[in-house]
Amino acid sequence: MVIVKRIKKFLLVVLVFAGLVEGGDLFPCYKPVGDSCVVMDYAGARILPMDGEFALVGNKVECFIAKGNAYVMIQSNAPEQYYDSLLWNSKSRCRDLADNCGNRGKDVEVPFYTEQAGIWYHSCKDTEATPNGCKPVEKGMEFLVNGKLKVERFSREALFYYFEANKRKSMDSLMTWVLKNPKSEAFYQTFPDELESEDIIKAGNVAAPKITEIDFYLWSEKLESKTYKSGKFSSFADVMKTCKAWGAKHHEAP
Repeated sequence: MVIVKRIKKFLLVVLVFAGLVEGGDLFPCYKPVGDSCVVMDYAGARILPMDGEFALVGNKVECFIAKGNAYVMIQSNAPEQYYDSLLWNSKSRCRDLADNCGNRGKDVEVPFYTEQAGIWYHSCKDTEATPNGCKPVEKGMEFLVNGKLKVERFSREALFYYFEANKRKSMDSLMTWVLKNPKSEAFYQTFPDELESEDIIKAGNVAAPKITEIDFYLWSEKLESKTYKSGKFSSFADVMKTCKAWGAKHHEAP
């Protein structure tokens, strides 16, 4: 059973699965500089693509074993995105019209929406936004892959929340804990537009020969870290096989 079903079963929490939509509809946000309007950022009515090649980075991955299931977490160069409101502290953060960017005097009307996206829009977090999307970052999103080599759309925070919830021995204690520790909106990961599970696994196959270290966890407890020679793993499936073998030795055979 995959982690999605387990979270639903044990946490009794409804996780909202936001569907990816096709990219496009990127537009500039302007700010005043002197008597002119200049581009300060780019935003989108929809989830933004990456402006650059997607890749998995680093030479280390993490293997998690829990209830007979194996998960491997690896880092990528994909930046996170935010979906935020147009207004903040009564000021517009995205003025999409070059003739209304705040430099027309104190009586200028603050726009309450963009023509392209309305009040809410997507933009890049901790990286440059361009007309083509979000630039890659050195250390970006972490991706969680299950034992069937399918990518789960859940964050590290969600995984550890699931581990903690499973420590409760009764439904009463579980519900008490859940009420005291509500789920975070950061549980669900928003992938860059056009990035699919298959693309991540393909990138994993490219990255596999570079992996020289694996941290092994039994549930949330790190028990071991092993190093390997470069080229030990020829594919991401080899990495997962090693993770499962470690789990079998710890009586959690996937």
